[in-house]
Amino acid sequence: MKDSRRLVGGAIIFSLAGLPTPAPVRAQDAGIDGARTDTAVVRLLDRIVPGMMSSRRIPGVAVAVLRHDTVVGVAAYGSADLEKDIAVTPATVFQLASTTKPFTAMVVLRLVEEGKIDLASPAKRYLPWLPDKFNGVTIQQLLLHTSGVPRDLRRENVDEFSFVEFKERLRRAPPAFEPGTNWQYSNTGYSLLSAIVERVTGMEFGEVLNNRIFAPLGMKTAGYRVPRIPEPQYARGYDLVQGKLIRAPHIFSGWGNSGIQATVLDVARWARAVERRDLLRPSSYDLMFSAGRLRDGRRIQAFGDSTASYGFGWVLNRYKGQPLVTHGGAIEGFQSTVNRYPEAGLTVIVLANGKQGADRRGQADVVARAIADSLLSAAAQRPAANVTLRDEVEALNRAMEAVV
Repeated sequence: MKDSRRLVGGAIIFSLAGLPTPAPVRAQDAGIDGARTDTAVVRLLDRIVPGMMSSRRIPGVAVAVLRHDTVVGVAAYGSADLEKDIAVTPATVFQLASTTKPFTAMVVLRLVEEGKIDLASPAKRYLPWLPDKFNGVTIQQLLLHTSGVPRDLRRENVDEFSFVEFKERLRRAPPAFEPGTNWQYSNTGYSLLSAIVERVTGMEFGEVLNNRIFAPLGMKTAGYRVPRIPEPQYARGYDLVQGKLIRAPHIFSGWGNSGIQATVLDVARWARAVERRDLLRPSSYDLMFSAGRLRDGRRIQAFGDSTASYGFGWVLNRYKGQPLVTHGGAIEGFQSTVNRYPEAGLTVIVLANGKQGADRRGQADVVARAIADSLLSAAAQRPAANVTLRDEVEALNRAMEAVV
């Protein structure tokens, strides 16, 4: 294999030419119930993903595509560790960063169903140490990012500190706004939710995640705030800074707002459960996917986008005429995204071990949207109701071949 890397000033510079690109695993061999390989989907991934990786300088990517609750395509490309020349496979473990938040919201809703948490209750009911300036903050407002607690208590992206220090920084930080009057994405709020979960269960948050989500779904590789493990199945993270790929430090970036790691196969198991509405009652899923409201009744506008809102752990938006339910994450060296198009019955999951500077979503999300562009375009051109996704994508592949 031609070596496509070189060292410049201690930073790794590479192009994707010559990097290992393993053959996609057959979905039905991935150990996910009901999975089946749609070769047309896999062919489309092979056409799209390597080129996107090359243009974005992403070391490695793992992808899963679901049609409704069925995994129809799983693929992996590039390198999990550039120095050791280890290829990404569907069994490679990535950090999910803020894609942890939908898991946290799911755990909270499970505890609401069990009568251990009341959405309308003040957070201080469960966390007596919470400063009095946050007395009016409710559990629901923490879930919706309308609480007014600070957006983040980190001083920089690589600022790791203890929970004792977290409480001290929160004590010194002023509220961003009066609870329920505005929207501001808050890592701090989801860290408080994880502390509430620990208080009402008497268990560490990672143990709760395992008991209520990971173990029931068979997510054997999933973990929470796991120290860096040098085994080949764990991806190494890289940051693209001023044109250079630099090996990133292994950090967690908080509690509950981040911290989960998993393979794309295990994220697909969870996405399948979300599509099937497993683990939660239907009413809880309805809450999760409903646009939140401010105290005066106005619909939440998320990230300054008039079309975007926020439910419990999910961004609610539209993309090319389709409803989009999504959450992404970025941490030093990693990006992830889960993009659900419920009306089209499509879910695209992308995990990447590359991040570009201050870009919080681009590396994984741009790949996921390129995949969705093709699949949604194929669906829009469906000539008859009984035409399958495979027929649609094969037609799209033929059209692409004609152009290329």
